Amino acid sequence: MLRRFGLFGIVVLVLLLATTGILAGEQTLSLNGNDQNATWFISGEASLILNGFDLSRFSVALPAAIDQVSIAVDRAVPGQQIDVVVYQDANGGSPVDATLVGHTTVDITGPGVFTATFPTPITVTQNAIWAGFYLPVDFQFLADTSGTSVLTWWAWTSGGRFDVANLGSAAVLGPADGTAPVNINMSGIARITLGVTGSQNTAPVVGQTAGGAADMSVLATYPVCQALLWDTADERISLDDEVNLHCREVTAMFAPSNPLGFARRGPLYDVLIFKPNGVVPQRLDAAVTHCIRPPAEDLANAVIGVTVGAPRTWLLLPTQRFGDLVCAEVFRVGNISYFVPGA
Repeated sequence: MLRRFGLFGIVVLVLLLATTGILAGEQTLSLNGNDQNATWFISGEASLILNGFDLSRFSVALPAAIDQVSIAVDRAVPGQQIDVVVYQDANGGSPVDATLVGHTTVDITGPGVFTATFPTPITVTQNAIWAGFYLPVDFQFLADTSGTSVLTWWAWTSGGRFDVANLGSAAVLGPADGTAPVNINMSGIARITLGVTGSQNTAPVVGQTAGGAADMSVLATYPVCQALLWDTADERISLDDEVNLHCREVTAMFAPSNPLGFARRGPLYDVLIFKPNGVVPQRLDAAVTHCIRPPAEDLANAVIGVTVGAPRTWLLLPTQRFGDLVCAEVFRVGNISYFVPGA
């Protein structure tokens, strides 16, 4: 967590690679206005519940990549295949003509916050995004009580399912603000959130020097990976000391191809993060800051990258410099290395 590590001071930009955009960074986008919950249930027909997100409101640069959609579940219906969908909308307003850009299926088996992770992040090029779940009858989900529901839409078709690739094929599609044709007033917004990362095709901000005093005492070196450090406060506090981190160096032959315009430098690290019972999370609930100590000749332009997706590709992260270290917030497990501009 950068705030815990102290990466919050004044940032002086000394080099910005101006190509196709700035890395948006890893964010969870939420529309909810309070922490009070109301339970809503699906009855009669399976229904698609969508939240509409304006990426510009969250200062997300385009193109961006969406890797997760989450929903707060009150009662699940195990054994039912549930569609998770992401649309982008060129003209905003109603999503009736939105384009499906991401789709996967999941089985939600119990209450709590369920997160669907797409095998490969979905690249979006428009600010208006709709994301949600096609839920079965008897499923119950949570919404806040913020007083407006224009950003939560319902869709269904009597006697069957409609084609999620074409929202216009739904017999009923509209906001849950009490108006026709849905005629449901939720008086709040569904607790559906969006996980956004920077697109692998965008260039990161590199060569940033962080001002202010950082607490370097929280950093620890991996026993095997001597040039890679992690923030122990993130492990103990942000993640409630429920994870164990391990690192090993692996041969460069296992590295994916370099991102366009960048060359990988230094060792290739393989970081594993275990939860209780040996579970390896695909994405952490909070970031663990990682730092690399590159050679002096690379320090000014070094940027940290992690591998994502299947097949694996490099995702370059927003990177800041502290003395002889470069640091970035890491939400994922996998390979870590650093890169400099070049072929």
